Amino acid sequence: MQKDLNPNSTESTIDWVGNNIAFPCPVCGRLYIVSELIHRGERKCPACQKSRGVVHGGRGSGGTASIIWGE
Repeated sequence: MQKDLNPNSTESTIDWVGNNIAFPCPVCGRLYIVSELIHRGERKCPACQKSRGVVHGGRGSGGTASIIWGE
């Protein structure tokens, strides 16, 4: 499954600042951060390894971000 993040979302469990996103893992619930700079745009959940966050570009510059799980 994949959830594409809306940069204008008011969802309280997701934060997107610059090229960094923070969200809860849809599998285990652990909050984690993904940075395009630090993690090269992709990171697996550090707790369960069953989801991954992907971010490319910044929130205000037309970037994209998504959460992928259940592959």
